[in-house]
Amino acid sequence: MKLRMTLLVMILSLSLGAQTFKQISSVSIPFSPSKFEYAHTDDFRFFLCSTNSEMAMIDGVQGKVLWTLSFLKEFEIKKMSNQYWNKSANVILIYDDDSKKSVAPKFFIDGKTGKMLWKSEEYVDEFGKYELSDGFTNYYDEATNCVLLPTKESVDFVNVFTGKLRWTKSFTLEGRAKHFDCYIMEYYNLVKIQTGEETSMYLTTDGGDEVDDTEAYYNKKKALAQGYRATYLEIPELNQYVIMKGKDSKLLGFLGAITGVGGSYQSMEMTFSCYEEGTDRIIWQKKHNMPQAYDWITNEPYIRIFYEKGKLFVEHEPMVFDKSGLTVINMETGEMDWECLYSTTEMKGLMTVELTPFPAPDPVPYNNKVYVVDKVNNRVVCYDFYKGSKIWQSDKFPDAQKIPDLTVTDGMVIMTYGAPAKKIQKSEAKADYCFQYSTPTKRVVCGGGKQYTYKYIFNNKDKYGIIAYDAETGKIIWSSKTIAKKAKDKFAYIASTMFINGKLYCSTDKNFFILNPKDGSVLASLPISKEKMGATWGMQYFPNEDVIALNCKKGVIKIDAKEAKILGSVSIPTIPAALASDLMGADSNYADYALYTKGNPKKMKYKTWASIDLDKMVVRGIEEAWLLEANDNHFSEGAEMFYKAKGKSISVYSVK
Repeated sequence: MKLRMTLLVMILSLSLGAQTFKQISSVSIPFSPSKFEYAHTDDFRFFLCSTNSEMAMIDGVQGKVLWTLSFLKEFEIKKMSNQYWNKSANVILIYDDDSKKSVAPKFFIDGKTGKMLWKSEEYVDEFGKYELSDGFTNYYDEATNCVLLPTKESVDFVNVFTGKLRWTKSFTLEGRAKHFDCYIMEYYNLVKIQTGEETSMYLTTDGGDEVDDTEAYYNKKKALAQGYRATYLEIPELNQYVIMKGKDSKLLGFLGAITGVGGSYQSMEMTFSCYEEGTDRIIWQKKHNMPQAYDWITNEPYIRIFYEKGKLFVEHEPMVFDKSGLTVINMETGEMDWECLYSTTEMKGLMTVELTPFPAPDPVPYNNKVYVVDKVNNRVVCYDFYKGSKIWQSDKFPDAQKIPDLTVTDGMVIMTYGAPAKKIQKSEAKADYCFQYSTPTKRVVCGGGKQYTYKYIFNNKDKYGIIAYDAETGKIIWSSKTIAKKAKDKFAYIASTMFINGKLYCSTDKNFFILNPKDGSVLASLPISKEKMGATWGMQYFPNEDVIALNCKKGVIKIDAKEAKILGSVSIPTIPAALASDLMGADSNYADYALYTKGNPKKMKYKTWASIDLDKMVVRGIEEAWLLEANDNHFSEGAEMFYKAKGKSISVYSVK
């Protein structure tokens, strides 16, 4: 058996390449988990695995079984259908189902030792709208180490480690039992107990004291900044902050349900609130209608907000038959100053629909003007910063799938068009049987006898070019066509352009240039072809390190941005796609740099990925791509480690 496992590991290593990640630990548990399947804390110190009859906790870093637990042996109960893990407290709640006649005993287990901390035969599994699973996992107060647990006559605030009551509150139902609910109010230090359809009471979490004035316990700034459908923007120079807050739309939710998109959707009505920093005193509050398109997989609305010189700029979808999309709001009053045509999406296709989110760059305010890429009409437009009046608009540029960059500097407006685009694709098919599910890159929705599939795709085929306009007139001063012969490059494929250190850095598939923004003249060029890394398809700039990584077909080239010299290269097959590190939960784009190495980027079906050490310019390791796309997170916090598991075996690897 051991020989077969060794051969399997050797075959896997050969299939992935010679470079493999360092294994930190490997451990086998006494059973194949079915209830908790490798649930873990962010630091991999605790992996919880279980079935209905037994449980085990693994230390993923040390590679050892911390404890095992047989429900029959320990509690004389054959199965525990309900198992919940409060990771914040590292306490596990297990119990069998309640019956109509009796309440099943509830066992609270120490996640560190597997020992029972305490048990209770008082607390109900479900009562009205309250569910013990939610109460135990979501209504935990770290300040008091207490959880909120009800009986059918009282609500208890109980220390999760000892079972000791901090306080209890008896209640009398004012209506039907189905209306009962209790929970810790988010952004308050209060517990709400709902005793009827329209009757409720409020108690402090600390002492269980009943209060009437709930607003005195409300953390407004935290609530608005982190609340549902809210965007928080600090404006230090004004000593103010703004909250842009939406609400659900019943109509859009209904339309989404019948069209197969599903989910909840934000209404067009957006509330903007301006507060004084420190005092949270409200300065103004206004409502504006702003349509939004949505990410079909996450349901996140496409809407952005930024501040510049006394004005809020809000990017959203345009109203139908209306020149809107970019709304400019006066910071003194909250009233709209002006609008212009701007779109946050571009949709193409009939049977198979593809959506490109934010196909144009953010508008650029500069020298009392605002420069906008109108992707609806394929023009660059210049507006007066204060009045919104149109100053000039360019001729039409080629219909590229995405406009990656807009730079305004030294009297020039420089636009790069054409870029690899991450899109969302929608398709539908008849389905007698359909299973709804979602992953980080895909979502399947069922409805009306059809299966709707939404998935991210990556397309790097486009029309490419650079156009430099006079900032005052919109006249074309130079372009990739005018400098092609001088630069000895057709600019048929532009991997990226970036404005760095006062110069325009441009990478095509074959060359790397540093251009003068004023006239497009070549200030410097690097012989990247000598590195024999193949065609370049992407460029990443790391400002803290002041270095550039060129992603090429056969490897990665590192460039010193300041000195404009090649620092080294590393050989590894790569494919044009979004960075693999984006799906790892990486906390540093530079230190955790990772690329896909095999797969089909057009369909976003990948086979392998590699982690690149950009300091040493070496490949740390190569692994299977499904780790990045699985529903369960396989990476520790900051993407320092990842795990692989099958049956009884769990192995942990270091990314670095």
